[in-house]
Amino acid sequence: MEPRRFASKKRYVAAIVIGTLAFLLVFGISYSLSYIELQRVSNLQTGIGYDIFKDKLEYSFFDEPVCGATPLEKVSQDLGFQGRIIDDLEKKLGKHYEGVLARKKFYTLVELEHLEFVNILNERCDGNVNTILFFYSNNESKLDDSEEAGRILGVVSARNENLMVYSFDVDLVSDIIEKLKKKYNITDSPVAVINEQVQVKLPANIQEIERHLR
Repeated sequence: MEPRRFASKKRYVAAIVIGTLAFLLVFGISYSLSYIELQRVSNLQTGIGYDIFKDKLEYSFFDEPVCGATPLEKVSQDLGFQGRIIDDLEKKLGKHYEGVLARKKFYTLVELEHLEFVNILNERCDGNVNTILFFYSNNESKLDDSEEAGRILGVVSARNENLMVYSFDVDLVSDIIEKLKKKYNITDSPVAVINEQVQVKLPANIQEIERHLR
């Protein structure tokens, strides 16, 4: 009987080794795919940032007409797509992964450039694009409310074609974030600032948010 127990132990050890190797393989593949996606975000951010900066220079530096001259819809779609990828990377690599945080900082700058451009189009071209600045937190005490608020704002965005939602992580270590919090008097989260005037504590129902849209 002793040899059988020895063989059983060998099979047990082999099973553990195989299971561990399989786990490491799956983890490695998942991590590699996430890293590739992170590089994709980096390239996408560069392209979107260039398009927005170029369009602004055309009217601010080269005095070209701004109304109807920019592919705002495409840039806006790309911006939203980029935000969804970053959200996915947070789930895969972690909300505090250095590479993800670096991309979020650049994303914040691109969002603000886009917001400024939308404001100029609204002012000079009689536009009616609504904006919502969504200030959220990934801290454990605020996470559930922030995720629920994000879901509600997603529904509001889907129901209103003339709406841009810009998301800002209040916990991001960034001078820009600190200035945004001071500018819009953000002392708590999650919060929505509608058309840069009305502050709504989130989560809130859809009707409460939509009644402040133009």
